[in-house]
Amino acid sequence: MTTTTWLIILLVLSVVANVALTAQLTARRRTRPTLLRATTVTDSPQTLRELESTRLELDQARRAADHAAGLVQGRDLELGRVRGLLAQAQAQAADAAAAVEEALGLRKEREELLARLRELEEEVRRRSRERDDAQTQALARIHELERRLADAEDRAEAPLGPEPVSPAIPRQLPVGRDTTADSSVDGADLGPVVVRAASARGDRARHDGEHRRDAVLLRFAEEIPAPTLLSAVAAGSPRGRWSQSAADRACRSLATQVGRYGEGLGRALYGPDGDDGALGALLRTALQGVAHSMRLVTRGEGPGGEADDAAIEVALTGLLTRLGDGREREHLAFGVGDGALLRLRDGEWSAVFTPGDSAPHRTLRLPADAARVGWERLTTLPGDVLAVCSPPMAELLLRDDAGPWFAARWAGRQPYLTSFLSEVNVPVRSTGGDRSVVCLWDFGDAREARSATP
Repeated sequence: MTTTTWLIILLVLSVVANVALTAQLTARRRTRPTLLRATTVTDSPQTLRELESTRLELDQARRAADHAAGLVQGRDLELGRVRGLLAQAQAQAADAAAAVEEALGLRKEREELLARLRELEEEVRRRSRERDDAQTQALARIHELERRLADAEDRAEAPLGPEPVSPAIPRQLPVGRDTTADSSVDGADLGPVVVRAASARGDRARHDGEHRRDAVLLRFAEEIPAPTLLSAVAAGSPRGRWSQSAADRACRSLATQVGRYGEGLGRALYGPDGDDGALGALLRTALQGVAHSMRLVTRGEGPGGEADDAAIEVALTGLLTRLGDGREREHLAFGVGDGALLRLRDGEWSAVFTPGDSAPHRTLRLPADAARVGWERLTTLPGDVLAVCSPPMAELLLRDDAGPWFAARWAGRQPYLTSFLSEVNVPVRSTGGDRSVVCLWDFGDAREARSATP
């Protein structure tokens, strides 16, 4: 039990004792007068004894009264002490209540401090992450600058010399009825797929005043259900009078034929039950349509009024690429002749497709050999670069001295159109034929493509 409970018990006991003492004294006082009145004062011995007895009783009553008075005084003192203890208990209770309130306030303040501490810890972690990210970016930037510096040093000592700042400038304009621009360039950034195309007149043709005989094409094949890019390189024969017109007609007609058979090509390429036999038949039909369109260029110029196939011979290489984000991108390479599809991976060039798998097949040309089209499915990984090349450009990229030079400039970055044309036109001795190429960068997803440097 608490101190307050004990104090209350003592107070009750004191009150009960005082009430009992008061009742006893009151009874004696009432009895004494009766005895006195009933007693007749005489001088007899009996009376004297009674008187003496009465005196004794009176003395006893007086002593009892004095004792009662002492008890009352003690009760008063006890009551005062009890009141003091009660006041002290009340003061202690008030202090305890104040202490409890103060403890609650301290607990609330502690909780607020803990919440603030957690906020500060989260802020410290966030700033640590920002610092680590900034440090990582700074290190990556340093490594990039070091790589560029090393590339610049290598270029300064490379057999191809420093990077050109503009395309080579021809000394004279070509002559003839089938002339076209000395060079052409095209390109687009299609989210995760970046593509550049360029065709430049070869050194020998510039020296002899002949025209460029190659053509390149980039088209979005909207007739195929899945988003698909068509890339094509057509290399005209050096002996053909109308080879440039034929190359340009071959590229444009190929886009038309892909659109005409787009739905069937889409099913054969991307459908769950894609049939290689149906795909090969569609490609042969499309290339025969291209051949028919090419023959319209020289209709009536051959013996007996027929088309002159020798004047329009073209080697054609095409590539259908599925667009959109993807860790493995699907492609279909096809063509007729000695063109090539190269892949740049881990800094090394390799031939992944040639329309002819033997020397006789590499001599095939459109329009005569349209039915002998070769084709192959392939996939690329993020970071790969594909190059659809004319024969002179493929030879240049596979050379031990020139291939690393191009790889250093085209790996992991998308150049500006003018830079790309300048690099295709780099002044290095080659076979002298036209240089035509379509380069396709696969970044996997669009975010990686945006982070690449031009």
